Amino acid sequence: MFLRSLLAPGFLGVSLAAATLPGMITTEQASAAIPAATVPLKLMTVAVQGNQQVSTADILQAFGYHAGDTVTRNDLAAAQKRVGTLYSSRNVGASLGEQMKISGKGVSVKLILEEQAAGAAAQPTALVLDKVEFHGNKKVSTADLEAATKLRVGGSVSNEQLLSDQQAIQALYKSKNVGASFQPQATYPNHDQHVVLIWEIHEQDGKSAN
Repeated sequence: MFLRSLLAPGFLGVSLAAATLPGMITTEQASAAIPAATVPLKLMTVAVQGNQQVSTADILQAFGYHAGDTVTRNDLAAAQKRVGTLYSSRNVGASLGEQMKISGKGVSVKLILEEQAAGAAAQPTALVLDKVEFHGNKKVSTADLEAATKLRVGGSVSNEQLLSDQQAIQALYKSKNVGASFQPQATYPNHDQHVVLIWEIHEQDGKSAN
């Protein structure tokens, strides 16, 4: 199942030349939890797929990490954003996805690019929300989270809307004096523009304002 994070911790937007969408995250065991965005991982491999107008060497240089480096998911999100910036600087339209396979304390990365024809203007594709789920919330109810957020089933999804909902969730947790970190993930069950949004919430022990 494809898993793409529409909004990484560094907030990845859509530029005129490149739409940046973090990629599929899988773990060695289906039941294994995805590590937090700040957990150090050893980068095992980096691969590039689908690029024709921008060389693999230039993409890897912009990515900035190599096999053997220690990285976090935050680092990989920033690296992917740099690749998007590279495409923007070349005025090449592209959708950029990232597949991550996490095995123990190691991670393998594949950058997947869908380039537009030379000279074509990049057009962000509208995403339709099929479902919203909240995972990991124990101290704040799902009902309260649903009331605080605005994305609804059947509506469109954008980075701006996701950022707004993330800020609303942060404000809700702060109002309840509960510390937490948040990571929105988007699954594409049918491999099309229909999205299931999953809010991964990591609550802190005890009470502390976020």
